[in-house]
Amino acid sequence: MDIPKLAKKILCIDDDPKLSGLVKEILNPSFGGNMVRVYQAGTSEQGLRMMHETKADIVLCNIHLKEMDGFELCRRIRKNNPQSAVILMSDYQAERDYASKASEAGADSYLSKPIKRGELLFVVNFVLRVDHLNTAVYEKNKQLEESLEQLKLFHKKVAGLNHELQSDKRRLGINLQEMTELNNQLEEKNSQISSMVEELGHRFESTEALLASIIELHQSGHRGHSERVAEISTFIAEKMNLSVYQIRNIKSAARLHELGIVALPTQEKREEAVDERRNRLRTNHPLVGEMLLKGFPGFEMIATIIRHLHENIDGSGSPDALYGDRIPIGSRIVSAASYFDHSRVLHPEVTPRETFAVIEQLAGTTFDESVLSYLYEYVETQINMDEEKALDCSVFALVEGMELATDIYSESGINLLRKGTLLNRDILNKIIKFHAVDPIAGNIKIKQPS
Repeated sequence: MDIPKLAKKILCIDDDPKLSGLVKEILNPSFGGNMVRVYQAGTSEQGLRMMHETKADIVLCNIHLKEMDGFELCRRIRKNNPQSAVILMSDYQAERDYASKASEAGADSYLSKPIKRGELLFVVNFVLRVDHLNTAVYEKNKQLEESLEQLKLFHKKVAGLNHELQSDKRRLGINLQEMTELNNQLEEKNSQISSMVEELGHRFESTEALLASIIELHQSGHRGHSERVAEISTFIAEKMNLSVYQIRNIKSAARLHELGIVALPTQEKREEAVDERRNRLRTNHPLVGEMLLKGFPGFEMIATIIRHLHENIDGSGSPDALYGDRIPIGSRIVSAASYFDHSRVLHPEVTPRETFAVIEQLAGTTFDESVLSYLYEYVETQINMDEEKALDCSVFALVEGMELATDIYSESGINLLRKGTLLNRDILNKIIKFHAVDPIAGNIKIKQPS
């Protein structure tokens, strides 16, 4: 994920005048001199004054300051500048639990001195990336709130109109024809309200699609993974006769289940996180994904499903060591679906049945046996469908009436068209124009006419 191009301000509050130079020396090679501005304050009072002047994005503060310790300084910054990230520091002392005290004071993180390059880069990079994601989601949520306010205002107007109509009816004694006309007006208004409610639903879906696109663009090596997991999870949830509400949340969680991976600081960390066979118990990206989603209305249940993706059915998983039915059903479904698809991507030479056979060995320990039974049914269904012959076709050989046998992706990872789309003239013109800007990846597979 790209760091926002607006330079970030970092304020160092420490009686060591060399700290700001050390911070610059560590951060500038990684972020560039134009991306980070570093300021130094030697005392807590000077730090509060410079905080007011600079409106720093990140504050590195020593716990052991003379006039006011770092914990109290953190509380004041939290009160006056709640958007700023605070990182407390101190010399390492085994008998002192400074990390817990820093968290209680409201700090975003704690570092031991002397500062280590890797730890500082990880914390600063993580804060900047989370801030970028939160800004994008916040703007979308703000649009939703504005639409909701418009809907409330419209409801008030309709209520007022209804009151006026009822008053006119009593005062004038309108006849049946006039009442019919008024009823038609009310039905039209109700239709408008329904349209606005539907628009709110579309806005929620567009927010979800935005986040899914962010995930897709940053995982080109696993192109289409989220959508395939959503397809598998929806299939299993429907087979288990879950409610429409549950299925909707499970599908959304499947599409967004790797949001936390995008926020990881390096490409190596992201690649490690998707290798579930080796690193399922070591990566904490489900907790990061939960943190990014749970504060936004409508995403609470989705965040809960994502939190428990790495719980094991026998209680040996993380983060809460839940077991059996105590693990949310959505988490059990998406976990198995994601593991299966990652295995298929990492080992394309292995057949779907062979991949499932490996996963089946984890039934009753890692995965829910009932979920795996429906996963097997899905695998068999897909094998039967894949046996249908498909033709390879270049983008310039496409003609009207052809039906796509697979999804179409651009080289940058954008999903342009879904499997099963029937091509027409308008779609063909759009594909050719897009191909000139962002070429289509590989050949396009077309279903043979029966």
